[in-house]
Amino acid sequence: MSPDNSVWSDMMGQLITPFFNEMFGRRMKLTTYFGGTRGDDDGIVDKIRAGKLDGCFCTNQGTVKAVPEMSVLSLPTLFRNYEEVDFIEGKLRKYIETTYEKQDLILLFLIDTGFLYFFSVGDPSALNSIRQFKIFSWFGEIQEKSFLDLGLNSFPVPVPELADSIITGKTNAGAGPAPWLLATHTNTYINYYLDFPWFYGVSTGFLDQKALQRIIDRLERNPRDFELLKKQFEKFQKEVTEESITAKLGLKDKHLLEAARKLVAWSRGLRFESPKDLSGILAGVFRVPEKDWAQSIRGFETQCLDGFEKRGMKKVRLAESDRARMFLTTARVWEEFSGRLYPAALLAGIRDRLTQFRAGKKEALE
Repeated sequence: MSPDNSVWSDMMGQLITPFFNEMFGRRMKLTTYFGGTRGDDDGIVDKIRAGKLDGCFCTNQGTVKAVPEMSVLSLPTLFRNYEEVDFIEGKLRKYIETTYEKQDLILLFLIDTGFLYFFSVGDPSALNSIRQFKIFSWFGEIQEKSFLDLGLNSFPVPVPELADSIITGKTNAGAGPAPWLLATHTNTYINYYLDFPWFYGVSTGFLDQKALQRIIDRLERNPRDFELLKKQFEKFQKEVTEESITAKLGLKDKHLLEAARKLVAWSRGLRFESPKDLSGILAGVFRVPEKDWAQSIRGFETQCLDGFEKRGMKKVRLAESDRARMFLTTARVWEEFSGRLYPAALLAGIRDRLTQFRAGKKEALE
C-alpha cells in the first residue's frame, strides 16, 4: 500500500531491491510492487496464503492479519515515544520472529507505519467537541472499539478513500500518520492535531517460508544453476564498493547512503556455499538497513508536524480531565482484546517493561 517514491518505499525501491539484484546479477530477481497495485493489505496476505505472491511489505493492517499477536503493539496510547517502541520491540524481537515462524512466515524487517496523531478540522481540545466530529476509522477493530468506548462518531473508510473523505467533507477528523497527510495533501484541510500519539502503527516485511524453500529446492536440484549464481555473487563481492553502488543506484539521501555503506560492508563477509545460505542472505539484505529505514520515517514524521505548524495547523492539548478519561478508557480496550488477539501474558509483560523503562528514564533525569 505504500506509495512509490515515499518515505516508506524509498529504502526498498531505491536500495534494497536493486542491491539484491546486483548481488546476483539478475539471475535471481527480487521484484517489488508499490501503491496497492497488487491489492490492499488484506488481499495481499490472502494471495500469499494462496501462493500467488511470495511476501509482503505490509502496513499495520496486513501485519496483524498475518500475525494477530502483533496487534498488541498498536494499542491506543500504549507508547509515548519511539524510545519506548524501540525498547519493547528490542525485547520482543525473538518472540516476534518465532511467532511469524509459527505462521510459516519469515520476518524480514520491522519498521514503522508511524505514530497516528488525531487530526481534525475543528478544535479537539475537549472530548465533547470531538464527539461532534465525523471521524474516519481505518486502523482495524482496536481503533473502532477505542472510538466507540469514548462515544465518538466514527465509521470505517477504506484506506484509498480516506483523503477523499476529508476533502469532500464526508469526514472531518481521524487518526493517521503525518507523512500520509502530506502525501495526500489532506493537511491543507486540517486545522488542528492533538499533542500526543493516539496509536502506533508497525510495518513489517515477511516472506512465505514455502516460497523460499521452493527456490532452495530448485537450486539443489540444478547444481549448475547454483554454481552460476554463486559465481555472480562472488564477482559482486570482489567488485562492489560504497562508491560504485551509490553511483550506480543514484543514491543521495543521507539515510540511503548510510544504509548502502552498511550493506556493502555486510556483503563482503558473506559466504554462499550452498543454496541454504540464501536464507541468511535474504534476511540480512533487509535487516541491515532496518535502523536507517526507521530513522528516515521518523525524521520525516517530525518534519511534517513541524511544517504543518509553520503553515498554521495548531497543536492542542486535550483538557486534563478529558485526557485522564481517554487514557483510562483506552486502557480498558487493552484488556478487552487480551486473550483474543494476543496473549494476556504478552500484554502484561509489555506493561511491566514499560513501567520499568519509564522509571529508569525518570531516575536518569533526576
